[in-house]
Amino acid sequence: MKQLAQESMRAVSRKIDPDRKAYSCEIFGYDFMIDEDFNVWMIEVNTNPCFELSSPYLARLIPAMVENALKIAVDPVFPTPARAKQQETLSARRQDNRFELVFNEREDAAELKNLPIDDTMNGIIEEEEMEEEGSDIEEEED
Repeated sequence: MKQLAQESMRAVSRKIDPDRKAYSCEIFGYDFMIDEDFNVWMIEVNTNPCFELSSPYLARLIPAMVENALKIAVDPVFPTPARAKQQETLSARRQDNRFELVFNEREDAAELKNLPIDDTMNGIIEEEEMEEEGSDIEEEED
C-alpha cells in the first residue's frame, strides 16, 4: 500500500502543485482492496477525504491522523517555542506517531525532474509509451 501511494504521488506530483508553493501539504484518502490471494489493489485516491467520525474507531483514528499529519508536515517548519528551546530531534517528535510521510517532493525532486512529461496530457508518460509514440510518428511519415 505504501509503495502504491508513493508511486501514485510521483505520477501526479507535477500536476498537484504546478506553482510549487512553498510549505504546503495535503491529506489524501486512499482506498485499497485486498483480493482472495492477498494482492493489494488501489481503488481510488480522494483529494477531499471524509473525516466523519461515524464510529468509535474513526473517532479515535481520524483526530490522531490529522494531528500526526501536522506533526510530520508542519512542526519541522514551524516548531512550537517549547520544542524549539528543547531542540528535539525529528525522531523524538515522531516517536508516538503511527503514521508516516510516504512522499516528500523535496527528497524525491532529483528523480522527479528526470521523468518525461507529456505536454498534451500534463502527465508523466512511461518510456514504452514514448517508444510506441515515436514508432507511430515514423510510420505516419512514410
